[in-house]
Amino acid sequence: MAPPQIDQDWDSGQHQWREITPLAYQQLLKATTLLYRVRDAFMQAEPVDVLAGGDGLYVCCKEQQGFYFARLLPGNDWCKRDSLPVPLPKAGADLWLESFKGEF
Repeated sequence: MAPPQIDQDWDSGQHQWREITPLAYQQLLKATTLLYRVRDAFMQAEPVDVLAGGDGLYVCCKEQQGFYFARLLPGNDWCKRDSLPVPLPKAGADLWLESFKGEF
Protein backbone atom coordinates (compact mmCIF):
# COMPACT_ATOMS: atom_id res chain seq x y z
CA MET A 1 0.00 0.00 0.00
CA ALA A 2 1.35 3.42 -0.96
CA PRO A 3 1.57 6.27 1.55
CA PRO A 4 -1.50 8.50 0.89
CA GLN A 5 0.43 11.64 -0.05
CA ILE A 6 2.25 9.99 -2.95
CA ASP A 7 -1.08 8.67 -4.29
CA GLN A 8 -2.43 12.23 -4.24
CA ASP A 9 0.74 13.54 -5.90
CA TRP A 10 0.39 11.07 -8.77
CA ASP A 11 -3.32 11.80 -9.22
CA SER A 12 -2.63 15.55 -9.41
CA GLY A 13 0.33 15.20 -11.79
CA GLN A 14 2.87 16.29 -9.16
CA HIS A 15 5.46 13.58 -9.64
CA GLN A 16 7.80 14.33 -6.77
CA TRP A 17 9.65 12.65 -3.95
CA ARG A 18 8.07 12.95 -0.49
CA GLU A 19 10.09 12.61 2.68
CA ILE A 20 9.10 9.63 4.83
CA THR A 21 10.37 8.38 8.18
CA PRO A 22 13.09 5.74 8.45
CA LEU A 23 10.46 3.44 9.97
CA ALA A 24 8.10 3.93 7.00
CA TYR A 25 11.03 3.18 4.65
CA GLN A 26 11.75 -0.08 6.49
CA GLN A 27 8.06 -1.04 6.53
CA LEU A 28 7.72 -0.41 2.79
CA LEU A 29 10.93 -2.37 2.17
CA LYS A 30 9.59 -5.40 4.06
CA ALA A 31 5.91 -5.15 3.04
CA THR A 32 6.17 -7.14 -0.19
CA THR A 33 8.68 -8.60 -2.60
CA LEU A 34 10.81 -6.19 -4.57
CA LEU A 35 10.93 -5.61 -8.31
CA TYR A 36 14.26 -3.76 -8.09
CA ARG A 37 16.76 -3.05 -5.35
CA VAL A 38 20.05 -1.20 -5.27
CA ARG A 39 22.10 0.03 -2.31
CA ASP A 40 20.04 3.19 -1.73
CA ALA A 41 16.70 2.52 -3.44
CA PHE A 42 14.04 -0.08 -4.13
CA MET A 43 10.78 -0.57 -6.01
CA GLN A 44 8.05 -2.83 -4.66
CA ALA A 45 6.96 -5.69 -6.95
CA GLU A 46 3.24 -5.29 -6.31
CA PRO A 47 1.72 -2.51 -8.47
CA VAL A 48 -0.61 -0.04 -6.78
CA ASP A 49 -2.28 0.62 -10.16
CA VAL A 50 -2.01 -0.24 -13.83
CA LEU A 51 -1.57 2.63 -16.28
CA ALA A 52 -3.47 2.98 -19.57
CA GLY A 53 -0.48 1.64 -21.53
CA GLY A 54 -0.40 -1.49 -19.37
CA ASP A 55 2.66 -0.61 -17.29
CA GLY A 56 2.35 -1.03 -13.54
CA LEU A 57 2.62 1.90 -11.13
CA TYR A 58 4.81 1.02 -8.15
CA VAL A 59 5.98 2.42 -4.83
CA CYS A 60 9.59 3.49 -5.17
CA CYS A 61 11.72 4.55 -2.20
CA LYS A 62 15.23 5.91 -1.83
CA GLU A 63 17.65 7.07 0.83
CA GLN A 64 19.90 10.06 0.32
CA GLN A 65 22.20 11.67 2.89
CA GLY A 66 20.34 10.03 5.78
CA PHE A 67 16.87 11.11 4.61
CA TYR A 68 14.21 8.79 3.21
CA PHE A 69 11.80 9.43 0.33
CA ALA A 70 8.94 7.75 -1.53
CA ARG A 71 7.00 8.31 -4.73
CA LEU A 72 5.02 6.36 -7.31
CA LEU A 73 6.87 5.39 -10.46
CA PRO A 74 5.95 3.34 -13.53
CA GLY A 75 7.94 0.11 -13.61
CA ASN A 76 9.59 1.00 -16.92
CA ASP A 77 10.90 4.23 -15.33
CA TRP A 78 13.07 2.56 -12.66
CA CYS A 79 16.19 3.68 -14.50
CA LYS A 80 14.92 7.30 -14.30
CA ARG A 81 14.50 7.31 -10.48
CA ASP A 82 17.43 9.67 -9.98
CA SER A 83 16.38 12.18 -12.66
CA LEU A 84 14.08 14.01 -10.23
CA PRO A 85 16.04 15.41 -7.26
CA VAL A 86 14.90 14.73 -3.72
CA PRO A 87 13.94 17.73 -1.55
CA LEU A 88 16.90 17.67 0.83
CA PRO A 89 16.70 20.12 3.75
CA LYS A 90 18.90 23.20 3.47
CA ALA A 91 22.20 22.88 5.31
CA GLY A 92 21.95 24.47 8.74
CA ALA A 93 18.21 25.11 8.44
CA ASP A 94 16.11 24.68 11.56
CA LEU A 95 13.33 22.55 10.07
CA TRP A 96 11.07 22.93 13.09
CA LEU A 97 11.18 26.73 12.85
CA GLU A 98 10.87 26.61 9.04
CA SER A 99 7.60 24.69 9.40
CA PHE A 100 6.06 27.72 11.17
CA LYS A 101 7.18 30.24 8.55
CA GLY A 102 4.34 32.68 7.87
CA GLU A 103 2.25 31.47 10.82
CA PHE A 104 2.95 34.49 13.03
